Amino acid sequence: MFTSLSKFVLLSILSMDSAFIAAGSNVFRRAPSKGNNAIVQLFEWPWDSVAAECTSFLGPAGYGYVQVSPASEHITGSQWWTDYQTVSYKLTSKRGSRAQFANMVSTCVNAGVGVIVDVVFNHMTAGSGTGFAGSSYSKYNYPAVPYTSSNFHYCNGNSASNINNYDDAHNVQFCELVGLADLAQEQPAVQKIIAAFLNDLLSLGVAGFRIDAAKHMVDADIASIRALLTYPFYDTQEVIYGAGEAVQPSQYVTTGDVIEFRASSSAQAYFTGSSGIAALVTPTPMGAAWGFVDSSIANYIMANQDTERGGSSLNYQSPNNVYLLSGVFMLGFNYGTPTVYSGYNYSSYDAGAPQNSAGYTNAVTCSSNGWRCEHRWPALANMVAFYNAAGSAALTNVQKGTAQQISFGRGTVGFLVINNDGAVWTNTWNTSLAPGTYCDIVHDNTVDPSICNGPSYVVSASGTFSASVGPHDALALFTVSATNATNTSSMSANGSTTTTPFTTTASPTPTPVSTTVAITFVETASTGTADVIKVVGSIAQLGSWAPAAALALTRPSSTADWTLTLALPPGTYFEYKFIRVSSGGSVTWESGSNRVYSTPAAGSSVTLYGIFGSTTSSTSAVTAVTTSTTVVSTSSTPPSSSASSASSASLSSVTSSPPTSSPSSSSSAPSSTSATSSSSTLSPPASSSSASSFSASSSAASSSASNSISTTFSSTTASPTPASTAVTVTFVETASTGTGDVIKVVGSIAQLGSWAPAAALALTQPSLNADWRLTLTLPPGTAFEYKFIRVSSGGSVTWESGSNRSYTTPPTAGSSVTLYGIFGSTTSSTSAVTVASTGNIVAPTPTTTSSSPPPVSTGASVTFSESATTASGEVIKLVGSIGQLGSWAPASAITLSNTNSVWSATLVFPPNTTFQYKFIRVKSGSVVWESDPNRSYTTLSQGSSVTLSSSFR
Repeated sequence: MFTSLSKFVLLSILSMDSAFIAAGSNVFRRAPSKGNNAIVQLFEWPWDSVAAECTSFLGPAGYGYVQVSPASEHITGSQWWTDYQTVSYKLTSKRGSRAQFANMVSTCVNAGVGVIVDVVFNHMTAGSGTGFAGSSYSKYNYPAVPYTSSNFHYCNGNSASNINNYDDAHNVQFCELVGLADLAQEQPAVQKIIAAFLNDLLSLGVAGFRIDAAKHMVDADIASIRALLTYPFYDTQEVIYGAGEAVQPSQYVTTGDVIEFRASSSAQAYFTGSSGIAALVTPTPMGAAWGFVDSSIANYIMANQDTERGGSSLNYQSPNNVYLLSGVFMLGFNYGTPTVYSGYNYSSYDAGAPQNSAGYTNAVTCSSNGWRCEHRWPALANMVAFYNAAGSAALTNVQKGTAQQISFGRGTVGFLVINNDGAVWTNTWNTSLAPGTYCDIVHDNTVDPSICNGPSYVVSASGTFSASVGPHDALALFTVSATNATNTSSMSANGSTTTTPFTTTASPTPTPVSTTVAITFVETASTGTADVIKVVGSIAQLGSWAPAAALALTRPSSTADWTLTLALPPGTYFEYKFIRVSSGGSVTWESGSNRVYSTPAAGSSVTLYGIFGSTTSSTSAVTAVTTSTTVVSTSSTPPSSSASSASSASLSSVTSSPPTSSPSSSSSAPSSTSATSSSSTLSPPASSSSASSFSASSSAASSSASNSISTTFSSTTASPTPASTAVTVTFVETASTGTGDVIKVVGSIAQLGSWAPAAALALTQPSLNADWRLTLTLPPGTAFEYKFIRVSSGGSVTWESGSNRSYTTPPTAGSSVTLYGIFGSTTSSTSAVTVASTGNIVAPTPTTTSSSPPPVSTGASVTFSESATTASGEVIKLVGSIGQLGSWAPASAITLSNTNSVWSATLVFPPNTTFQYKFIRVKSGSVVWESDPNRSYTTLSQGSSVTLSSSFR
């Protein structure tokens, strides 16, 4: 407890819609339970911004409730704690007017998100003045309520004094909290005024309340106020535990739920201390057995405005990712109702949210002006879906590594691994999950349960899977359930809910031209303790030769082979190599030439065996859907080029570096592009990316046909000396970014995404204040235009201002150049060009800018315009026969934007490209294909544009 007015601890009750599963049955006036009851506290957010967030993110992500700051009139001032000195119960505050508040509540309710309001009725103010809504007041006299001096406690005879003895319940509950006028809640007149205020909020559709300073009110007085409320609601009370104190959390369990601060403080202690996080789960899981209130009555908070400033919880400045990892743990563990905290950066304890000259809080733009938007961090947002799906499932399959490594399941629904150690955790885990392919949602940068942009893991028939989890990182798998993974409830005006579950059954199977082939890589390799083997190759699914996008293999033990299974389109030729990546991020390419393979028919499965550095590969017999046995032989096609370069921007070190050209390269990177590598770890809230995309509910293609025992070997050949190599281009961009933002480059040529932001290339930032960098290779003498874009953690794109940048690569193959820029500046500069063949340094050539907007002249522009009436939460997507349209995989389909029931997207394709396509309806993982036949189209000439208009069949 702080002793100064500006730093007092705000104790509170969180009272909200009785729709929570975790709510105890002993509390009266509860609304029906709802499956998604995770709370997000949008601290200090203005009402209009909360309304927009409910619709655009909270509802779709599956958050059940949003907790907002006090709505009642308060004292003036920029400090955050001014909100907690009430002047009147008028609904005018620095966050907006009564009308804006009512609109926010209605908007959130319509989005399926209940609103919890932070209310303050333990006390009023510490001084005199004029409130934010213009009400005059003095301490103990508040005409706008009205309260008079007779409505307050004076614990020192006829005068007031501050709380000074927590061993005395009367002192705690009848004296003043740091000089704030202490209301006499035992008085019937005061109870009626407070109840009228709460009923007013409930009449607007509020789901419940966070009642401040519950510990400083007698629980029986709170019960008397509750008895006067006329709408169902849910409440949980913030009562900070103190060992041996006279007032304990257990005294409040009959008047609502209790915020269990010991859960967040224990997370802080074990995530940062030597005891380790495993102790939170085993041998005795944290909870009632630790002396906490029962899970059914507990509210488990990640942090709040008091704890993050006061040091009694982790916060966004905590080291080694522990703040984010503790949030992942909270949402994966089975204790209490979780609250995700979402605040803003602050330079001092008192600093309030950004506000305008009139004192109103500025509109929120995530990752701008200090707004952190933790609730949008992909790992946390996706773990909300995990929490919703897990429900009340018990802990299962608890397994620990070191003291800082823990894993556990939630019945048959999900499995979580957290590695808070400084070394990679490689293991084979036993789970209760059904066999299949699962998406790692911690590293998935989309909250759409039908799409996975993160790594994928295969759970065997016996329930096991193998993985390597990086230092201070996590992994989470769960079964997508349409009825509880995302928000599936509609709410009545008073906050009660009626469940409207989505169907999980798709319409009759469409007639796409292909499915996929299941490819399993099995590599024998000698590795160090923390080394990981990855595969990288010539196609996008294998990272397009970029080590940073390589796919990690896993092994069940330190002596076993490394394996990975993924799905690829049939009839796909690709080249590939294995790389060894150390814990520090250094990359060692295997020696020899590129390995090559062409995938067989759709529905087949095949295993590709190899030995690290060997020039020989072998394939298993191919198991096909339509035939009992198909034997596939691999060819020995040489790579087209043997030159490659390594980026120094994100690569710690590269061993066995490739030569620029050689008839027979040794220990070389793939011949076709440069190699860029960086270690991939979970960091708040960096956007995650993956070269492969999987449906969380789909499994790798397999066959019921009998297996062949024949095996075919293939050998690789050395690369011939190429006629020309490439030019290495490094982009270096100075840019101011918010937390979670990523800078990308996009341009007029295919290598730069053909002006499509979705295909833009991400730059990396080695440290928080460093420039953003990307190195890639381009053909010599190539002219292109380009721009940088800023992409937020939520996926919004901001184009830099000014004209397009332009550049032409040097004509000499093997040259290298660096292009420097400042985000939004209209000029660029280049470094001196290093010409590889001579070793000479030539003068830099300034780049120029043009006045045109991002053009589409290098390809054929196609706008798809689909008329479709959709249900709430349903989206229309486009999927087709070519890679740009997802190769018929719904998980890779392109989401169209909606304007008045017309869904559209503009894409750029190579000229004269023929493809087939269909539109699908997607809602919470459920896919409905439009009826047959497939649509088809052939693009026109370069620079053309066309609109394909249609209606959903």
